[in-house]
Formats: sequence, structure tokens, C-alpha cells
Amino acid sequence: MAGISGIIRHFDGIRGKVVQVRELVEVIDQMFDSFDRAGKISKTMLKSSKQEDHPDYFESK
Repeated sequence: MAGISGIIRHFDGIRGKVVQVRELVEVIDQMFDSFDRAGKISKTMLKSSKQEDHPDYFESK
């Protein structure tokens, strides 16, 4: 019986690590989504500021 409880404890440990890896992947995914959103926002801000400074900037290109 001691062997079976050791195996169960081993697989419980593995299951715990899998859960931790899933959480880590989720956090990293959210981080990259945030970087992507920040990039889109900054591009929009730059584009709108260039249009305000030079209204025909985008029309001439």
C-alpha cells in the first residue's frame, strides 16, 4: 500500500506542476496581449498627432 500512495502523491505533484505551467502560460499570454494593445494605442496616438501637426502628411503619401 505504501507504493500506491507514493505513486498517487507523485501524480498529484505532477498535476500541481501542470496547473502552475498553465497559469504561467496564461499570464504570459495576457502580457503579450497587453504589449500588442499598447503598441496599437501608441501607433494610433502617433498617427493622430502627425495628422494634427501636418494635416496633408498622409494624403501626400
